[in-house]
Amino acid sequence: MGRTGKEQLRGNVASAIRDQIMARTVQPGEPLRLGQLAEQLGVSVTPVREALLLLTQDGWVTHEPNRGFRVSAVRRKDVEDTYLMWGTAEGELAARAATRATARDVDELRKLDAQIRGADPADGHLATSLNSALHHYVSVIADAPKLEWFAEAASRLVPLQFPENFHVVPGWSEVNRTQHTPLIDAIAAGDVDQARLLAKEHFMGTGDLLMQWLDSLDFWGEPDAPQTPRGPGRLAG
Repeated sequence: MGRTGKEQLRGNVASAIRDQIMARTVQPGEPLRLGQLAEQLGVSVTPVREALLLLTQDGWVTHEPNRGFRVSAVRRKDVEDTYLMWGTAEGELAARAATRATARDVDELRKLDAQIRGADPADGHLATSLNSALHHYVSVIADAPKLEWFAEAASRLVPLQFPENFHVVPGWSEVNRTQHTPLIDAIAAGDVDQARLLAKEHFMGTGDLLMQWLDSLDFWGEPDAPQTPRGPGRLAG
């Protein structure tokens, strides 16, 4: 298996474990056994370990020396902060796209938007896939790889992932069908400020829908208690 195949397997395993955490199949603080997960998922221990290390980087799992991996609690405030950064990055990508979009680029965005609006409402996976394709195309137009990196990093920190399963969030389908057209209009007009504002509001609004739904499920693993200070400075990432 080549490097790309190994990375895909690791990502698939990470997604499966994240789904278990989301579904509360495994609880905050519960240990994650390598062999047990490997047997459940039908893979060897190596991709499970790699997936858990990836989930550790993204805050879903903690890794304690000599004690292994445990499920982290997900705090509402952390998700709010993630969407703040994600929305900011996506706003800047849209603003950059408004300075660079060609007529052909705008046509491609409008085609994707039309597909979203015309998709069968019952086909949630298609809707989320098209949504991801549209926002990815905005980032391609923007040609700002560092901004795209921040947006992608933020996307891994939220409790549901695109394009696998976000369509289950109440209200998201309507947002998906209605909010892209004004954003594309702003990009087409070269309106940098409006594109930035609409993209950020779009992502922040999506985050609000997600958190309202998770509130109704009593999802959060622990209260938003103050965290222990880590010291006077911040390490460079």
